[in-house]
Amino acid sequence: MESFRQRVGDGAALVGSFVKTGSHQVIEVLGAAGLDFAVVDAEHAPFDAATLDRMALAGRAVALPCLVRVSEMAAARIGQALDLGFAGVVVPHVASGDAARQILAAAKYAGRQRGYSPSTRAGGYGTRAGYLAAADEESSVWIQIEDEPALNRLDEIAAVEEIDCLFVGRADLAVSLGVEGARHARVADAVKAIAEAGKRHGRRVGIFIPDTTEIPELLALGITIFVCGTDQSYMLAEGKRIKKETTAVFSRKA
Repeated sequence: MESFRQRVGDGAALVGSFVKTGSHQVIEVLGAAGLDFAVVDAEHAPFDAATLDRMALAGRAVALPCLVRVSEMAAARIGQALDLGFAGVVVPHVASGDAARQILAAAKYAGRQRGYSPSTRAGGYGTRAGYLAAADEESSVWIQIEDEPALNRLDEIAAVEEIDCLFVGRADLAVSLGVEGARHARVADAVKAIAEAGKRHGRRVGIFIPDTTEIPELLALGITIFVCGTDQSYMLAEGKRIKKETTAVFSRKA
């Protein structure tokens, strides 16, 4: 069966969601919705190891590929996420080729920084034949470009083999560039530069979008992986819609 990493490599457009709520039921619901993947946001939301464990299990149960955005560029956090059975990792604030190579070393057994144990969920609790090679082949590594220094080293970063996706962090780019808002012209120029670097080096490029309206213009740049909203934004939007509609009904009755 094709792995999620193979699907990423195939080049088809993919859409997923950030998950910021520590509930395995959220993963089950998003799986039922038919999304291509989800990213559990352990950088900006409170996820402990036990919660991540349940969410990885839920993703596998409903065949929803789940990645973890780790809180920092730390080998232990990257290895733990992959041991739990997540399809991959998203690593924030990558600003050099050396940093990208260090992440790969932490995510791949061939890099010799990831501690080896076949007794994990990813290893089938010791029952998965050929696990060592399969783990490296299947683990998807995404690096987040979200700092001004990274913009001067895009070719160096994008040239690192086995990086599966250059993920654009527009909010942090805006802060790093000292401008207001993710749609500022300087941020737009940075997004275009990242997309062009991805094309030159055969890397997929992904981005967070609050809704689907930007997809056509981003596709035109060569960006094909979209994290569209979050579980929280979905609940907020639906709650606001219901409140607005019922308020209108109640007002007419009065």
